[in-house]
Amino acid sequence: MSGFDDYIDKLWHALYGKGVRGLSDPREIRRRNMDRRTVRARELREIARVQHEIQALIDGRLRMNKDGKLREAADDELMEGIKLSSVIVSAGFDDPVESLDTAKLLRWADRDSAMRSVRRDLAIRHIAILAEEECRNLPLDKVSSVQVDPDWLVRWRDGAQDAVSVPLKRYWARLLAGEVLKPSTYSVRTMEFLRTISRADMEMINICARLCFDGFIYRNPGSYFSPGLHLPMFEQLEELGLLRGVYGRPESWTLISSTSEGFSAILACANKAIFVEGGSAEDDFRLPVYRLTRFGREVFSLCRVDADMAYMLAVASELKKQGFTVRLGDWVAEAGQGLFAERMSV
Repeated sequence: MSGFDDYIDKLWHALYGKGVRGLSDPREIRRRNMDRRTVRARELREIARVQHEIQALIDGRLRMNKDGKLREAADDELMEGIKLSSVIVSAGFDDPVESLDTAKLLRWADRDSAMRSVRRDLAIRHIAILAEEECRNLPLDKVSSVQVDPDWLVRWRDGAQDAVSVPLKRYWARLLAGEVLKPSTYSVRTMEFLRTISRADMEMINICARLCFDGFIYRNPGSYFSPGLHLPMFEQLEELGLLRGVYGRPESWTLISSTSEGFSAILACANKAIFVEGGSAEDDFRLPVYRLTRFGREVFSLCRVDADMAYMLAVASELKKQGFTVRLGDWVAEAGQGLFAERMSV
């Protein structure tokens, strides 16, 4: 069986392997010689349909009859729903205090709880499909035989089930995908961070991810960094525990040659890389950096971004000033390996 099948089976088993209702078993899909992506597309359509119907129930456009089946609400039922949905129902016409009906509140709470449960189940199904598609970014020849820790999975589900927007669901999918590939890749702290982070902070992290090499952000790329724009972001990253070296003692990064015959190294940043060479393999080259913490590495690994080309050119120019021969090109990481394709000499 291929690494792809191993990953898909392990992912499905982690979420649905104990009798939990959910997505179709990938082993059954293979046994029937069906196309997995076609099956998942149908399941996504079913998820969208149910979400639409739940929203229609909330809006009062659908009603559930005594047989438990959905039907369209009549005009008088729509009006009743509007009247009962706010402080319109009150002790008196001019009284802002709503008259509360205990029995009705209990029925609504029951209904709301059921709908919330269904929505959470649908969110997990959607995220599971997204996690399957994350395989294109994973080294599938390195699927670990170790199962995901049940306690980790419980905490993951607690956070992921309340995700609403598709971008946030993708982050939860990448978190699960990485953990399924290799358990202990992501800490509980990263999960808690994802549960509480604001949309503005997530957008800031995505911007900064475009500047991240493997373990650091180059601190002095000429005049590229704006004191009014970049420095406040870096300060916030350190305050969040993702970066260090912004406050206090400056950090440095030692470049190590990848060959023993002369100095050469590749600095990869998302989909681009800088190839540097020159001098002796034993030379000690230190770069001024903001260093990513281990927690920061975990968080930034969830981002799928393209490198900032203006920043890459600025870093390449600074490295050239130190006497290196510098080339800039594309970087393709696959199955734990990287391929550099030169595009220009700096």
